[in-house]
Amino acid sequence: MKSPTLFVFSLLFSIQLFAQGQSSFTKNIKIPQSNGFSFTTYDAGVNSELSEIGTAFFMNKYLILSNKKRGFSNVSIDPKTNTPNHNLFCVEFDKHGNLSRPVIFSKLLDSDGNEGGVTFSADQKTIYLTRSKEENSKQFSLYKATLDLEAKGFWKDIQPLAINGNYSIETPFMGPNGQKIYFSSDMKGGFGGYDLYSADVMIDGTLTNVTNLGPTVNSSKDEKYPYVTGDNRYLYYSSNGHETFGGYDVFRISSVNGDFINRSNLGETINSNNDEIAFTFSYQNKGYISSNRKADKSDFDIYKFELDVLEQNFNGIVEENKTKTALPNATVVVKNEFGDIIRTLTSDDHGKFGLKMDPLVDYTIETSKEGYEPNTYYFKPNGNSIAYSGKIDLSQLKAKVTESAIEIENIYFDFNKVTLKKESELSLNKILEVLRDNPDMKININAHSDSKGKSDYNMLLSEKRAQSTYNYLINNGISKDRLAYKGYGKSQLKFKCNGNCSEEQESQNRRVEFIIKK
Repeated sequence: MKSPTLFVFSLLFSIQLFAQGQSSFTKNIKIPQSNGFSFTTYDAGVNSELSEIGTAFFMNKYLILSNKKRGFSNVSIDPKTNTPNHNLFCVEFDKHGNLSRPVIFSKLLDSDGNEGGVTFSADQKTIYLTRSKEENSKQFSLYKATLDLEAKGFWKDIQPLAINGNYSIETPFMGPNGQKIYFSSDMKGGFGGYDLYSADVMIDGTLTNVTNLGPTVNSSKDEKYPYVTGDNRYLYYSSNGHETFGGYDVFRISSVNGDFINRSNLGETINSNNDEIAFTFSYQNKGYISSNRKADKSDFDIYKFELDVLEQNFNGIVEENKTKTALPNATVVVKNEFGDIIRTLTSDDHGKFGLKMDPLVDYTIETSKEGYEPNTYYFKPNGNSIAYSGKIDLSQLKAKVTESAIEIENIYFDFNKVTLKKESELSLNKILEVLRDNPDMKININAHSDSKGKSDYNMLLSEKRAQSTYNYLINNGISKDRLAYKGYGKSQLKFKCNGNCSEEQESQNRRVEFIIKK
């Protein structure tokens, strides 16, 4: 069967559709301005006329890199670039996210060159730090050191790691479970420039199984500053090689069963035409980012941010694919890109349903209805609108013909009425098809009620419903001598529940049967 089309129309912008396994981005496209993420940024309160870059959290402190001389810090000058080297500082932060009082983090970890990004083991007893190489100040090597528990606040056993080589290793980040570390490197075998890699962390703190994160994450240029959320589902990082507003932009990509999918630029409320790096969350929807966005300077500042995720609303309608008749009582199961069921709902009497969702998530809508072939659709709200509408088509299954009956889904009538619903006419068209294909076939139309109400009334109601079904077939060309009808009321219940039937049981009691005459 050919894949059906999901027609989706945004009230303001179009929704981005994609097929399974297809990339959600193509080259040379216009980047949505907000992507549904509205960031508000503020000066973090620790910036100077030189450079400040965020790097990691340790205990109740935030660690930053700065090349401004503070207190007893010794800021050396790189003789090759004639620029001040960065030192590692720790700063305090208050409940509003303001940073203050930078002090040198550790004199023992301070080298004569540039200090780079750091990260910590899950128990925070091991630090992984980067330092510039003496022979090439633009390249960094990765080291580890352990916390000396007897000498509080001191680090010991500083040693380079075996994964170092004739390349740079930068911006390390420890995964949330402490079993995997992420970093940027220009080692050979990548996709160009600096790529993001992961490595497994052994019990002794050494690293093994270095793995490139692949072409969905990496580009032909540079990717740096990885940050993985606590649930291991999202990787945030900076890239100047994907679709950017200029320089390094912050991207988010989803990690699903070991694969990276659905890369998204976070939009211009957080990104600028300069560089945005070192993105990290501190609390829910709050965090820090470093940027050189100021027009009058090339150095980096640290900004705190607050994130407001703009809720996306999707209003759908389920229709039969040929006649476009609205289909009530269709089951709609909505899953996110991780396979989590977000919501299960049922289309109303007009075939409509409504959903609330997050922007930039690859959603799956699985739609099913008795008598119809189930269908699955994929879509992604582009985040530039907050309201979308769409139509989902379902194709009818053929009637099942046994030796004794023609079996279709249940026939529905309005409550306490004998008028066929529009969707029931679609179902009866299956009976028409069978009868037309089998001109010698004759059938009995038997209508039944549920267990509620008085017997005499139910008998009369079911008789009239059987007659309505009979009349529909007659009016569509079936000869009267091939048809007979009868109402049975509640005399032949499928479920005898003594007044305690569930709605599902009662719906099966309310039925119309098509029995083949022998």
